[in-house]
Amino acid sequence: MAQPTAPDSPFSPGIASELQTGSSSRLSLSTLAIRQHIATLMLTVAVIVLGLFFIQQLPIDLLPSITYPRIGVRADAPGVSPEVAIDEVTRPLEQALAATEGVVQIVSQTREGSISLDLYFQPGGNIDQALNDATATLNRARNSLPETIAQPRLFKFDPSQLPVYETALTSSSLQGVDLRVFADQELARELNTVPGVASVDVSGGVQEEIRINLDPARLQALGLGITEVLDALSERNQDTAGGRIQGPDSEPLTRVAGRFQDADEIRNLIFEVGGGSSSATAPNSSPNSSQDQSSGLTQQVYLRDFADVIDGTEEQRIFVNLNGQPAVKVSIQKQPAANTIAVVDGVKQRLGQLKESGLIPEDMVLNATLDESVFIENSIRNVAISGLTGAGLAAIAVLLFLGSLRQTFIIVIAIPLASLVAILFMGLFGLSLNVFSLGGLALGVGIVVDNAIVMLENIVKGVEEKAAEAKTAEVKKTQSNRAIIR
Repeated sequence: MAQPTAPDSPFSPGIASELQTGSSSRLSLSTLAIRQHIATLMLTVAVIVLGLFFIQQLPIDLLPSITYPRIGVRADAPGVSPEVAIDEVTRPLEQALAATEGVVQIVSQTREGSISLDLYFQPGGNIDQALNDATATLNRARNSLPETIAQPRLFKFDPSQLPVYETALTSSSLQGVDLRVFADQELARELNTVPGVASVDVSGGVQEEIRINLDPARLQALGLGITEVLDALSERNQDTAGGRIQGPDSEPLTRVAGRFQDADEIRNLIFEVGGGSSSATAPNSSPNSSQDQSSGLTQQVYLRDFADVIDGTEEQRIFVNLNGQPAVKVSIQKQPAANTIAVVDGVKQRLGQLKESGLIPEDMVLNATLDESVFIENSIRNVAISGLTGAGLAAIAVLLFLGSLRQTFIIVIAIPLASLVAILFMGLFGLSLNVFSLGGLALGVGIVVDNAIVMLENIVKGVEEKAAEAKTAEVKKTQSNRAIIR
């Protein structure tokens, strides 16, 4: 008896083998990860190790490094009125800096004793190149400015230039000028050695100043002019290189020390008056000595004879008070690439060492009025806690809906792995941990959970479909076997 042949079906061995071959020819990332599971595990371990390494090396800051398309120019003009400064300083600077490539707007402010200009550029341009062009333009226009104007300063606007730590000094033993001298010469010098510190600015208090009050009537009687007195003070208050002294074994360098050391040297400055000319000379003769010259009789007088030399302090214009008491403020600025928290911690540690060594007096009180590290740590901690809370709530929601610990564990593991991959790339591209980057990581937690759920759902669906196909094929095969037996 001939056995009937079962009709061809989509679950016959020949067609099934063709389907399996066709599916294996399509290579995907998931297929590769499943087939090369050992390599996938090693890659995961490498991501974890590198991610944990970079998370300790990334700089921590409040905001990312932002460079505004803006360049500032500042010039000091002591004793110059705004009306004169506009014609002699501001307008020449505007005309010169307008030739800078890429500048779209120039805004200037002229006040008594200071001139400020802001150059605005198109966003996205090379601000470093613009700063170099502006510097070259300013150097060419320097000769058109008055000699009394100091060299203008150019700088870029960068949030990292703001102080990261400020402290106010108060002391019962050091008051006024002594407190300012201690902050300028002792404390600022020590804090500048802290790694990551760019500059230390001191404000408040009073600075030492020697004031010379000229007597106009006495000047007129002696035939001296104010310009002659100013020129004499400038010429005598400078050090001059004396060259080399040739010796048998060495050639030491020499220097003529001519700067004033105290107020008495200024008082004893000698001027020669009469005889048709006036000049300042060294105090090597009596002021009553006279000398007959072809041009007439000359007389030597001291500066104290027609001026009052006061060794005191300058007129205070910036006042710093702490709880109603006069104080001196010390501001710390960090380097652009430095870690804010590390810099502030280094400054605090250095201040503690100075207290222990006795350099800072025991009665001196240092009150921190600004500490960016506290705000940054709190902000980053809040963002990190929000991200972890979101990840935990997402895991609970997935567990409630899927009802499988194994599938929930797979989704939860994907969250830190994706975060470590992001931190790894942040370290490679030189980014910092700040509010924006951590906020992006917190938002990425939700995206990772969504993608993991979709992928897991597709995997479960595919497994169920294959199981159903296998069960259907087994039922049809059983029916065919029964037909053959009959």
